[in-house]
Amino acid sequence: MKSANEIHNKPNKRSQALKSILQKQGIEQIAEDPIELAMEASNSNNSPKVVTFGAGSVLHSSNQTNIAQSIELFDKLIAKELARATSELGIDEAELQAWVDLQLEVPAKTILTLLRMMQSLHLDPLSEEIGFTQYEDGQWQVFITIEGCSKLLNQHPQFNGLHFTQADTLIDGLPEWIECSIYRKDREVPTTVREYLAEVKGENEIWKKMPRRMLRHRALQQCVRLAIA
Repeated sequence: MKSANEIHNKPNKRSQALKSILQKQGIEQIAEDPIELAMEASNSNNSPKVVTFGAGSVLHSSNQTNIAQSIELFDKLIAKELARATSELGIDEAELQAWVDLQLEVPAKTILTLLRMMQSLHLDPLSEEIGFTQYEDGQWQVFITIEGCSKLLNQHPQFNGLHFTQADTLIDGLPEWIECSIYRKDREVPTTVREYLAEVKGENEIWKKMPRRMLRHRALQQCVRLAIA
């Protein structure tokens, strides 16, 4: 198994892509992380400098240096959280690093969120228990799969069952909404979430084949998010 330092020092696809991502999206703030230092430097020190080469002088902006420093900090922060996550879950560090390297379009901040959620919820992306989803507006978000929801429910000591209810009103033969209720031993009333078909219906093939199941999945995922996660 390779150490975090060995993996970090080896060039990978994510390191090569971070510069273009940062240039397109801007350097994103990460609360309570050292990356804020690089952003402050970038904001306060963007004036061009005169650099002399031989007999001539050219203008050189410090912005490129600041971006390089920010990329380095992002890499170190991801490597640190990745090492912690693999240790916490007992999974192979090289495999998780390879999985992270493939997420070229996902912002570094979202990857950090996933690595931290892996530790707090004990979910493994290599087992498809947690991953990423992209919304229509282009924003990426960490996504707990049905496998992850099932794991969270069945391993939680306070889980005391769940129940689904669907609307009598039909839209094109499908229930207008489905509710999920999760019961906990330490709470007097269940947590109930209702998801409407019109709001969450997707256009991909699985929604066309199994719309009721997918609507039920959406209700379960949101309910687990409030009651357990």
